[in-house]
Amino acid sequence: MPLDRRCLIFGFAAAAQAAAVPGLAQPSSNTLWPTKTIIIAVPFPAGGSADLSARLLAEHLKTAFGQPVVVENKPGAGGNLAAAEAARAPADGHTLFIGTNGTQTINQSLYRQLPYDPVADFAPIGMMWSAPHLVAVHPGVPTQSLDAFIAYARSHPGELSYGSSGIGSSTHLFGELFNARTGISMVHVPYRGQGAALEDLIGGRIAAMFPIAPDVIASLRADQVRALALAANSVSEILPGVPPMPQLGYPELVASAWVALYAPAKTAAAVIERLRTELDALLVSSAFVERMKQVGIEVNRMRPDEFAAFAQQERSRWAKLIGSLDLKIE
Repeated sequence: MPLDRRCLIFGFAAAAQAAAVPGLAQPSSNTLWPTKTIIIAVPFPAGGSADLSARLLAEHLKTAFGQPVVVENKPGAGGNLAAAEAARAPADGHTLFIGTNGTQTINQSLYRQLPYDPVADFAPIGMMWSAPHLVAVHPGVPTQSLDAFIAYARSHPGELSYGSSGIGSSTHLFGELFNARTGISMVHVPYRGQGAALEDLIGGRIAAMFPIAPDVIASLRADQVRALALAANSVSEILPGVPPMPQLGYPELVASAWVALYAPAKTAAAVIERLRTELDALLVSSAFVERMKQVGIEVNRMRPDEFAAFAQQERSRWAKLIGSLDLKIE
């Protein structure tokens, strides 16, 4: 069958399916989408939790749309390379972007010159998941609770160090927030990625880290590191034995890393709504939920208005902390 005819037939089929969803904005009668391969740009190397969720999304969209969906990993510059390229892509629904708390909220205040605008250059489709930070320590640290650890750190000022995945990462910024709110002074040791920091934590070369669960879940299960507290408002189903910070007297120490789906700004509203419908279908599927739980992630769905408000709060919060640290990256 000629390509044009296949596209026309699929265009009618997609429109019919969309029409079955109440309240869904409809494309015009001459709109055909998608007509070619959809690219999902990921600002990290293959193999991480963001990459995994992108690949599961790609399989879902491929089935839903009948077109190839390809994940392209473009790490570098804290996610800015992939974000800038996605922002400049044609707004025709064939380029999607896996945005993170880094690319969409932190980097705006962290970098002196950002090659994209995280608000003006993107159309948010929806949150995929979020994962709270943990206070994780080497088992050799002589404390079994958060209070005991804080007391130990206060009695050894400047002697303990914590690792992060790099300067300006959320694992770094949350570590500085933890220092400030608890009155301790652990020394920051930046690494080139979370894996290298975790290796040194397991080896006892640093005392602590503030990772998210998927980065350390295997090490926690193997008792190679110990989790003292969770930077969340409630107990996690994945880590039920780890107490939340607010319950320990630190309500301001709540923070998470998160992943969301975006398209370039000015992408047609009907395309955005169709993508939201398919994203929602993925997020409630038992296969996706269970697969993410296996790697330490709880799926977090938000309505578009909730997500917009959440992202704005995140930008304001991290901008304040970055300003107080006088932290800038060229």
